Amino acid sequence: MYKHVSLKWAIALAVPVIAALTLAMAASASQPVQLTFSASKDGASAGWSHGKGSPIDLRLGTSAGSFAEIVLHHLGGFPVNMIPEPQFTTSNYASGSPRYYITLSNGDTLWGYPPQAGVSSGSTFAWAVNNGNTYESWGDVQQTEGTETVTGAFVIADADQAAGTVDHITGLSFGGGHFN
Repeated sequence: MYKHVSLKWAIALAVPVIAALTLAMAASASQPVQLTFSASKDGASAGWSHGKGSPIDLRLGTSAGSFAEIVLHHLGGFPVNMIPEPQFTTSNYASGSPRYYITLSNGDTLWGYPPQAGVSSGSTFAWAVNNGNTYESWGDVQQTEGTETVTGAFVIADADQAAGTVDHITGLSFGGGHFN
């Protein structure tokens, strides 16, 4: 009987403790990933084409330093080995633009090139650590970078494409979130 009573008390005490921990974790959870847009001041622009959730247009301006970008916020310290491969599709691609650019807690950067780049097989992105000349799958990047956390993430179009080029970004995803 003593063991039976102890087990009941243990369960009775554990339920409120588990509930309190769950609430505490939920309260400290970070905000969902959000997007903002940025562009150089040479006629470049970035933004939703037809309102939130529609394709995103990255339009390049006229200078040699022109850029248009999507900036992802509230990344929540995602460890690389725990997130699905970041993705997007684009209507245009040339010379590394547009691309994913992700910064990590150890100072490394991940450069993600869409399938149009022709440096990966199939329909997946090709990833270069620190913009090296070796392209890896997301699974290989996850093994290399392990538990390093994401500190920044961007989709960048730059002047490697012709002035006035508009990249229509669809299928944008990061950390399990889908944005259009």
